[in-house]
Amino acid sequence: MVTLTQTNFLTKEKLKVHIVQNLEELKLHADSWNQLAFEATQQLPMTSYAWVSSYFEHYVEVDESWFCVFAYHDSDLVGVLPLIVTTQRFFGFNFPLLVTRRSSQSCSLDIVAALGIENIVIPVLIDAARQFHPHHLGMVFNRVPENSPTIAALEGMSDITLIKELDSMMGANLKITGCFDEYRESLSGNLRSTIKRSGKKLYQLEGVKTIFLKGSDATEKHLPQLIEVEAASWKGTTGKIIASSPTDILFYTNLTRRLSEAGWLEWQLIEAEGKTIAINLAIKLKRSTIIWKLAYDESYSKFSPGSILFEQVVKSAYADKVEEINLISDFSWYDNWKMDKRPHYNLKLYSHQPISFLFGLLPAYIFKKLHSFISQVRRAV
Repeated sequence: MVTLTQTNFLTKEKLKVHIVQNLEELKLHADSWNQLAFEATQQLPMTSYAWVSSYFEHYVEVDESWFCVFAYHDSDLVGVLPLIVTTQRFFGFNFPLLVTRRSSQSCSLDIVAALGIENIVIPVLIDAARQFHPHHLGMVFNRVPENSPTIAALEGMSDITLIKELDSMMGANLKITGCFDEYRESLSGNLRSTIKRSGKKLYQLEGVKTIFLKGSDATEKHLPQLIEVEAASWKGTTGKIIASSPTDILFYTNLTRRLSEAGWLEWQLIEAEGKTIAINLAIKLKRSTIIWKLAYDESYSKFSPGSILFEQVVKSAYADKVEEINLISDFSWYDNWKMDKRPHYNLKLYSHQPISFLFGLLPAYIFKKLHSFISQVRRAV
């Protein structure tokens, strides 16, 4: 681990870069990479080995490839940049575009770097990726959170052009401050009344239990419970559920196994009448609890199991002294819980090279101006 004293003397010349393109070699960096993500400013599990390796294993298309850039200071891993290589065609030629993909299985995939030296490490990682694909059109980082050190580091690079666009979706998070009783009193009387009334009904059912599985008790073996409850939820009517895709099932099996091996996985659930009726897939990092999946059985909706479970999640967060609960996404019901909203940005980077300028930056700039013009016309009409 790089110490504070060492960072005062660290320069980019002292960093060694290593590029990996296969899963076997990627695993060699697993523990150090996970530790970086665990401590990083962003507090996002999507930046970890556990998540990235699972995503690369199952969702990179046959006409795509991927690579990871690792930066080391002596024997200490200080930065990781994972990218997917896709192509765009111009005048009969294919040019690589380096991206972090946004999907139902991942978002906000970001550069992860050691605390305090991000402005040194991130430009080194970017330069290494550019050199590895010298004829690339550009790089795209999708939905990077406002608190990411990547934004400031890229804004400080003079040899690239950065287009920074506000993402359409905010990220809801609940700051854990004060005490739980004070927080609960700040909620609307209607929500508190609903939880109290529904709770009385719920606990009249047989075998009602609220269970939080952590540490060695939380494994991929509980994934079938999430899959079953999700299929019985309102999401089941949309078809956008894990059960509808064999690839998704494999992905979440490997993801939850790797999160469990890292010691981060949490299952938060309510059981009643011999089965699970509400469940969250959560990840506990150093300062945050991230909830990636929430589901409850629609046939039990009159008991408000989702709200009752979430109240217990908040109570647990106060007891564990985490700094925030991060929901990643943004839905209207989050407002009932007095959540803050974090802006996210889509970042597009272009080198000052002919290919990147002509086929990357110029089309992106024209599209941005055209989109702005169309929006102005629509507002005028």
